[in-house]
Amino acid sequence: MAVEQQSATRPPALPTCILRGHASQIHCVQFMRQNSCLLTGDADGYVVYWDITISRALEAWKAHQGPILGAAQWGHGRIITHGRDNTLRIWQLHPGPAGVTERVPLPSDLQHQDSRQKPWLLHAFPVNTLNFCAFSVCYQYPSAHIAGQDDSILVAVPGRDDTTIEVYQFPDERLKVLIPRVQVTATGMAMAVKLIRHSASQNILLLAGYEGGVTAVFRLAGNCTSPGIESAELVYVSQPHSQPILSLDASPDGSFYFTSSADAIIAMHRIPMLPESSKGQGSSDSREDAGSHPPFIPDTLPSLLSEQEGLNSSLSTASQETETQHNTYKEDFSAHFAKHSMNEARKESSKPSGLSAMLSSYQQPRVKSIMPCQPIAVQPPYKIVNTKHAGQQSLRVRSDGRLLVTGGWDARIRIYSSRTLKEVAVLKWHKQGVYAVAFAEILTAEDFRNQDYVRVFGEQPEPRETQVKLKHWVAAGAKDGKISMWEVY
Repeated sequence: MAVEQQSATRPPALPTCILRGHASQIHCVQFMRQNSCLLTGDADGYVVYWDITISRALEAWKAHQGPILGAAQWGHGRIITHGRDNTLRIWQLHPGPAGVTERVPLPSDLQHQDSRQKPWLLHAFPVNTLNFCAFSVCYQYPSAHIAGQDDSILVAVPGRDDTTIEVYQFPDERLKVLIPRVQVTATGMAMAVKLIRHSASQNILLLAGYEGGVTAVFRLAGNCTSPGIESAELVYVSQPHSQPILSLDASPDGSFYFTSSADAIIAMHRIPMLPESSKGQGSSDSREDAGSHPPFIPDTLPSLLSEQEGLNSSLSTASQETETQHNTYKEDFSAHFAKHSMNEARKESSKPSGLSAMLSSYQQPRVKSIMPCQPIAVQPPYKIVNTKHAGQQSLRVRSDGRLLVTGGWDARIRIYSSRTLKEVAVLKWHKQGVYAVAFAEILTAEDFRNQDYVRVFGEQPEPRETQVKLKHWVAAGAKDGKISMWEVY
C-alpha cells in the first residue's frame, strides 16, 4: 500500500529536451551513429539530421515531394529515405569542417528556402507507395554489420500488386525476391514490413503486416545470392487483429516479434524453428558467386536518375487523384475503418487504379521457386493483450529485447515489458497524436573501445558525446511537428 501511495505522488515524467524544426507532422524518427544523431522526416517531405549532443540540426533538406514514410542508415554517412512520391532514395552526407557553427535553416523557418546544398543523391528508385507501407532494410551478409563495414543490403518494399512484397539488393538495384500473396486467408494490402536475421538459423526472414489484421513470416533462401528472382517460403500466419496492422518489430535475436494495430491489441508472435541456412555465414564463395553475374535490373522498373524524373512526372496525375483520400486516411485511421470494412472496399473497386494500374500492367518477371510449398494454417499468437488504447501506430523493440515502446493517436507514449506485455510507463507531453517512436541502441563503454569510429563532420568523440550515447533514449515524433526526447531506465 505504501508503494502504491509513493507511486501516486511521484511527479509525472518530463522529456529531457524538445527538438523543434519541422512545420508538419513527424512520420519517422531513427537513431543513427550509435545514438549521437537522430534522423527525422515529416509530412512535407523534409528530412532533418540532428546532433543529439548539442540538440541542434546538422543537415536539413527536402528529400521527397511527398510525405516521408521511413528513413534508415546504411553504413557511415549513407541515408535511405522513402517518400510518398513513389521513390526510394539513397543519400551520401557531405563531410563538413570540424567545429562548424553555421546555423542550418529548418523547415519551420518562415524564410526557409532550399538554397543549401543537398546531400549527394546516389540512388533514386521507383516503388509503390499508395498503401503507406514503409521500406525495411537488412544487411545481406551478417559479417558486414558485425564488422561495421559497408556492404550489400536488402531492401523490402511494397510490390506492384498491393498484396505482394519485393526485395531488392543495393547498390546493384537488383530484384532478388518476390514475396507472394498469402493464399490461406484474405490479407488485404501490405501495411508494414520488416527484414530480420534469425540468429538461431541465420535465415533472413521477412515479417509482414496486412490491412486485414493478418501477419505472416516468410523465409528467404540463404543470403539471396542467386542470380535469378526467387520466391519465399511462408512459415507462419496469424490474425490477431480486427483492424489493419500499423507497425511491427522483432526481438534482437529474431525469435519473437510484436504487432500493433488500429485496434487496441498488441500481439506477441513466436517464430517457429527453422532449418539452418546453407549460406547463413556469408562465405566468400557465396559473395563471389553473386558477383560473377551482371547486375539484373528489371525492364519494368527504370532506375536511372534521368528516367526517374520522367517517371515521377508521368505518375503525378495518377497520384494526385488518390492523394487527398490517402492523406485523410493517414490522419484518422479509426474513422476510416469504422465506416468501411475490407470486404466492402474490395467490392467497391475490384480493379486497380492510379499507380497500381500502371505498375500492374507491366509483365511480371519470371520467379524461380526454390522451396517446396508446405500447407500453413492460421495460428493463434503466442501472447496477446488488450491495451484498451486504440491506434498504437508505431511500435519499436529495444536492442536489449527487454522493452517495447508504442506511440498512439491519443498522444501517449507507452512502454511495455516485452516478456509479459504489461504496461510499465506512460509518457505524456504531446497534445496531438504520436506517429513515430524509436529506442536508442543500448551501448556500453566496451562498445566504444572496440570500434573504429569517425564522425561524419570530422570531429573526434568527446566525453560529453560518449555520455549521451550511453543514455537509454526514447524519441517520439508527433502530429504537432515536435520531437520529444526521453531518458528511461
